[in-house]
Amino acid sequence: MPFSPARRPARHAHTSPASLLERLDSRILFDSAPLPSITDLNNPNHTVVRFETNFGDIDMEMFDEAAPITVTNFLKYVRDGDYDRTFFHRLDDDFVLQGGLARLNPGANGAFGAKEIPVDGPIQNEPDSTNRSNLARTIAMARVGGQVNSATSQFFFNLVDNTFLNTVDQGFTVFARVVDDRSWQVLQTINNLSVRNQGSPYNELPVTSGIDTGDGFQEDELVMIWDAEIIKPQGVAAFYQFKYYFPEGFAGSTINEFLPIGNPNGTAANYQVIVRAEVAQTQPPPAAGNAPDPDFWYRDKVIQTAAIGANRRGGITVSQSSSTTNLVERGVPYAIEVWSTSRLNVNFSHYDFGSATGEAFTTDTNTTWGIPQIQKGTGLNDFLLWTNVSDTDADVTVTFTFNDGSTFVFNAQTQSFRRGGLAIDDIPQLPDGDFSAVVTSTQPIVASLTHYFNDGGSAADSTRGYSTLGVAGAGLRTGILPLANIGSDASTSEFIHVMNPGTSVAIMTLILTFSDGTPELTVSPSQLILSPGRRATYNLADIGNLAGKTFSVRYSAGTVSVYAQSTHREHGDETASPYAVNAALRHEYGEGFIDDARAGNDLFENFAVYNPNITALGATEQEANVTFRFLYTDGFVQTFDFVIAAGERLDFVAHTNATLLAQARDNDRFFFSVEIASDVPVVAAMRHFDLTLGAGTPSGGFATIGTQRNTTLLTSLT
Repeated sequence: MPFSPARRPARHAHTSPASLLERLDSRILFDSAPLPSITDLNNPNHTVVRFETNFGDIDMEMFDEAAPITVTNFLKYVRDGDYDRTFFHRLDDDFVLQGGLARLNPGANGAFGAKEIPVDGPIQNEPDSTNRSNLARTIAMARVGGQVNSATSQFFFNLVDNTFLNTVDQGFTVFARVVDDRSWQVLQTINNLSVRNQGSPYNELPVTSGIDTGDGFQEDELVMIWDAEIIKPQGVAAFYQFKYYFPEGFAGSTINEFLPIGNPNGTAANYQVIVRAEVAQTQPPPAAGNAPDPDFWYRDKVIQTAAIGANRRGGITVSQSSSTTNLVERGVPYAIEVWSTSRLNVNFSHYDFGSATGEAFTTDTNTTWGIPQIQKGTGLNDFLLWTNVSDTDADVTVTFTFNDGSTFVFNAQTQSFRRGGLAIDDIPQLPDGDFSAVVTSTQPIVASLTHYFNDGGSAADSTRGYSTLGVAGAGLRTGILPLANIGSDASTSEFIHVMNPGTSVAIMTLILTFSDGTPELTVSPSQLILSPGRRATYNLADIGNLAGKTFSVRYSAGTVSVYAQSTHREHGDETASPYAVNAALRHEYGEGFIDDARAGNDLFENFAVYNPNITALGATEQEANVTFRFLYTDGFVQTFDFVIAAGERLDFVAHTNATLLAQARDNDRFFFSVEIASDVPVVAAMRHFDLTLGAGTPSGGFATIGTQRNTTLLTSLT
């Protein structure tokens, strides 16, 4: 058993005053602290790790060069998620605070229980009593007594100067320091806690107030590490200050997953990709005489750490059906996060159930999300998903609403930093048909819907699917879909799905804007007069005279806020997108592809931009100067500039654009990311279809608003 550093010669008893315990209770649910400053570091190129605890966040600067073996070992445990939801098991007050041993696993009849985390092999000691002394605010590795090279996962914070540890058994390796006073204050608060004797190695277990051992120790009675992550990479003088989320992720023998990522900045961007499992796997008992399996995945894993050059498209392959070396284990549902030092374009591309789906990652989190369109029935597989992005467990309520106004409520709990979700077909209380859902949570989440249809037939549209983010917040009384079209036959169709979550009647008006000279068209379908708590689906083809037209749609619900989503069928597939409730100065898309030999035949890619700066939205009418930037994998950037009048729209058809086709034909530039930048807030969208991906990968497409930056609510354009 890894063993604490030898106790200093003298130790005094300490009990916490009641007033301090009262203050501690208010700290239990701290949200993430602001990132530290680069100037707080001894070396701006050092790695920084954050522990999110129930007493606040602790930031640690690694000594990458001075203790490379120890730092590499510690960071592996961090990236593997082994420290997540563990507890500090030893507090020798005014000496050390020790962790990295176990998670809570309550025993029978209220007995204390813990399960040790998986450990890798022991590492070589790296003492340095001159430059890295065991002083207050430093972190060192714990070892087995008398065994110099025995450190594995356990570490300790020096709460005071413990210089005698520099010479005990050739010295205890100091590999990091506490970054700032805010982090140090968290440790000082923990240092004032009481301890309980639960038997070795938990005979100095730090505990909070209000302990009730009748039901066994609970997590809120211990000092927990909710999450351990690298917040700054080595060799870069910048923190991971941007976070992108998407709830979907699953690897399997018939599934391919990719994350196209673009860097629209003039300098390189560093990033890490984190997958967060929906449920913990069952940790297998170790073989006789062996440590727990080091490959066990409890909750999180960092599956990629990399950099993308300036103005480049990059990305990663998360999993492939044909590969045995995927970045994630098959059969574990997960959410995906991308953390970066600069803003990125991140897309999700998923191939499953004989179809292709995709969506842009989002930076938005909220405690309420609307999902206007969900289906259940023969051949349908819908998955309502969410990810809890906070350090506190979330109580999640899903209220399903049917066309007749009736509802069904489903309650769930999702642990901190885990994914949650529902397979719609597995809920017997939900009847076949179409319905909506409002997802509310006690903590910020991101919610999405993934939809598959496969009737087993041979027709072109017998398999189709899409992924779409929900609508964050309480909805909005106006929203915009920049790109819609109706085909010359029934194979291309456009639907709007609306749900009224309010207490007043919503009278929906649809305003269609064209770019071919057709006058703006305003309609008020009777099907979209929605009583409180009602939902409806409307086929825009029912308006008439829209065959072969491409247009934008703006809805108005008067003074009532609603949720609205589109679904679109074309090229034998189905796409979906929420109606945008924000305009933005930046729209970013990670994935783009043009092959001149296939463009317009089995490869289609369209963009559209709508300028909402009009008096009807309470804005000053003004034109929008818009720039498209196509960022290729080799760093080449192709730009296009446009001016869009107030209330007008622009179509950009990539698969017929001569310049993009020439880049593919003459320079082998096929893959790109796209940034659409404007001088006033606009709404943009992308739609992509690739019908012959081959190599066992199903074809299909996706539609997305993209990741929006510098956003403004459509109702607040002024």
